[in-house]
Amino acid sequence: MCKTHGSRLGPGWVLLVVLLSVWLPGAAMAQTQQQGADAKARGADRLRFDYVGYRPARYETEFLHEPQNERPNRGGLIYAYFTNTSDKPIRLAFWRANGHDESYWRLGGFLAWDRVYGKVLDPGELGLLEIDAVSEDFAEGEPFSFAYIGRPSWSPVGSVETELRVNPIQITYIRVLPGLGELEVHVRNRGQEKVTLESLEIVGHVVKAVSWVGQTMDGPSRAIARLELEQPLASAGLLVAKLAVKNGQDTRPVYAHRRAFADWFPIGCWSNKPDTYALLRRLHIDTCVHGGRAEDEFYSGIAPKYGFRTMVPSGGPDVDQLRSLGDHPAVACWMLADEPDWGTAPNIMLFVDRIVRRYNHTKPTFITLCRNVKFFEYAPICDIPCMDHYCVTAPTSSKWPKFYGTHLEETAYYTRDLKYASEPKPIWVWSQAIATWSERPKRPVPTPNELAAQLVLNLGRGAKGIIWFNYEHNVAQRYPDVRQAMQRWGRVLRLTRDDFLAAEPIETSVKTPEKVDVAPLASWDKLLLCVTNLDYEIHDQAYPFTTHKDVQVSMTLPEWIDPAVALEVAPDGVSRVPFNVKRGRVEVELGDLEVAKVIVLANDPAAASTYGRVYERVLQEEHREF
Repeated sequence: MCKTHGSRLGPGWVLLVVLLSVWLPGAAMAQTQQQGADAKARGADRLRFDYVGYRPARYETEFLHEPQNERPNRGGLIYAYFTNTSDKPIRLAFWRANGHDESYWRLGGFLAWDRVYGKVLDPGELGLLEIDAVSEDFAEGEPFSFAYIGRPSWSPVGSVETELRVNPIQITYIRVLPGLGELEVHVRNRGQEKVTLESLEIVGHVVKAVSWVGQTMDGPSRAIARLELEQPLASAGLLVAKLAVKNGQDTRPVYAHRRAFADWFPIGCWSNKPDTYALLRRLHIDTCVHGGRAEDEFYSGIAPKYGFRTMVPSGGPDVDQLRSLGDHPAVACWMLADEPDWGTAPNIMLFVDRIVRRYNHTKPTFITLCRNVKFFEYAPICDIPCMDHYCVTAPTSSKWPKFYGTHLEETAYYTRDLKYASEPKPIWVWSQAIATWSERPKRPVPTPNELAAQLVLNLGRGAKGIIWFNYEHNVAQRYPDVRQAMQRWGRVLRLTRDDFLAAEPIETSVKTPEKVDVAPLASWDKLLLCVTNLDYEIHDQAYPFTTHKDVQVSMTLPEWIDPAVALEVAPDGVSRVPFNVKRGRVEVELGDLEVAKVIVLANDPAAASTYGRVYERVLQEEHREF
């Protein structure tokens, strides 16, 4: 009987199909409509393609290895920006690339996912299509012939033919300041040409004022723009930046986008219970994972009392929770999933993100990832991508030289790879802290030195938030040295969190001693140096570090950085360090380097006293009563 039903349909089945086609037209007719579309038709181009951005899939493979990489990503990210140039609305039906409809690419497993902003475009409105491809059909250098099919004509409304190439000019970070009326936009040039950044627009918004540093880019360099808008952005709205780049007589656009949420730098951990509320705040931790309802004691009383913000588990999704918490000020983000790159397909995560946005769009969405070979397929889905990778005595996705540990700089590779997959959005990082595992029985938690090295390596690669994993109170009682290290480095984070939020990693000529890592980041008026000692041994109890004596580092300065002071922002306080600027290069004397240092070169000569005042307040809060 099953075989008969599988080979032909009786009258009852025909009637059911007809009824379903009436009741569910979107689902039942989609295949018929696509098959009926003329694959060779050329409609009038009412849809203008303004920019096709491309970023090939890349991740570290030389210095770390992910044993489980069942399907290497050979594709890339494609961002197509288009405008309705007609005087009537355009209804988009589906897209076609290189002669095949989107269903071919999607159902054939050639894509991780795709998403469109603006299925119906009013006259003059901008739309955006994101394609996260995994197939070599979308590799760098491949041709890209693209068209959008519109309704009700089922013929192309706009098309473009190009080649998938990386633009050397990229917008790497769009920072949204509190109030949503001011932005900072970081631009990177990896090309050799001399260009001028002529103008910067936020599509659909009036820019009241704009100022630049590094506006003329002669070869590989950086630039930053500050914008003030006439009116604040709509929270959660699509923010599209359009940059005009002039090279000689030629002017071309560069686009980038994210959703509009005010950026902030969390200092967090996963767990938080009544017996740790005050303790965590004295460790400078202000963020934790917590769900519930607005009327719960935590959200009605505890969170405002202690100043906590929460990453709310929302991947179910728990619709009642999303509705109840609404725009509660204690909610930092909706946490869609923890490590879905182990067992949940990226298109499923896209679906979860879409549902959560639909029920509550007042907060950004958040995903934690752990496999650098999969960052590219998951990170672009959410508003805040995050990663966890712990180098000492922890389960891991990478292949370790010893079962109880790996090279500390591995965490830097993971952070760098996540940032590349996520630009121009901010990324957060889980940095290793107090959680016990059995891989290193003699010392199941990191030493203070191991903790410090991982933290500074993550900061140097562009983390815009640090979430410790974890603070387990019973474990911390057995290892008070690590708890003290969290508190001490919490002071550094409190002093520099806004600096790291405003700064981006830069490529510059750096000279350092052997086995000393220096990661420079530049902001509008500061150069941050994250310095880490890589001269250590992997050990089954504690990584021993060889202290470097009288360390000096030098580098080429961004043209707008003219430091008046160089400071070490350390757990024990803020101190001046000797430096010398000559012919656009700075030489900094760091003294002895045991593990890690954070150095700030500031244009403001009053920076030392400013940091000093904040440091005193931070120390006082370690004894605060709630």
